[in-house]
Amino acid sequence: MSRMDKYKKTKRKGNSLLTFVGVLLILAALALLAINPIKDYLIDQGTKENAIANMTRNQIESNQQKDVTFDFDDVSNLNAYDVIKNNVNPKDLPTIGAIAIPNVKMNLPIYKGVSDAGMYLGAGTLRPDVKMGNDNYAIASHHTLKKGYLFEPLLRVKNGDLIYLTDLDSVYVYKVFYKEVLDPTRVDVIDPTSDPIVTLVTCATGENNFQRLVVQGSLVEKVAIKDANKDMIKAFDLKQNNVAN
Repeated sequence: MSRMDKYKKTKRKGNSLLTFVGVLLILAALALLAINPIKDYLIDQGTKENAIANMTRNQIESNQQKDVTFDFDDVSNLNAYDVIKNNVNPKDLPTIGAIAIPNVKMNLPIYKGVSDAGMYLGAGTLRPDVKMGNDNYAIASHHTLKKGYLFEPLLRVKNGDLIYLTDLDSVYVYKVFYKEVLDPTRVDVIDPTSDPIVTLVTCATGENNFQRLVVQGSLVEKVAIKDANKDMIKAFDLKQNNVAN
């Protein structure tokens, strides 16, 4: 074989290797592009499946008795791979209520306890010893890059906005009075309070941000679920059986 023939053969092998590597890179890029839409789909379907409109008061009372963890170390940064890998079953989560903020079109289930699974598909309670309408009702969720998902809408909350909580016994109406980005060491924001407030905690500007966005509201009204007005019903997308006495 001549030197020229050897050169051509080597070049063909090199071109084949480059083509193979190029195909792998394209496939990897396509996989990365697909991961986030899949993550968003799973979050959307999970939050809808556990929406308060699909729950009964008896289910909530049962879930309030579930044994859960309140260990913050159990929660990691939200990423698409973990959501897909963990394949959380929404039915396994202890739904104990819901939060709605009409001005930013938020409507999410609230789960008892602190867990990755709960914060993938709604909000989790941060303390074991509080009830809606009492003390400092503190809950947290992830901040996704997808607009409108989980606690991302808190970016657009303003002082004076109304926050609704419900456990299908009552609707608790809070008015926002505080919104601030804080260092994550400021755990005092979930400490007990003499006046009833709600505290909402999420990452400040994205999935891997270590600062915390904190929103607080003071309780202004408690309404029996059977007396819920049209704005409350619309905010939670409640059905007739949800509000029947």
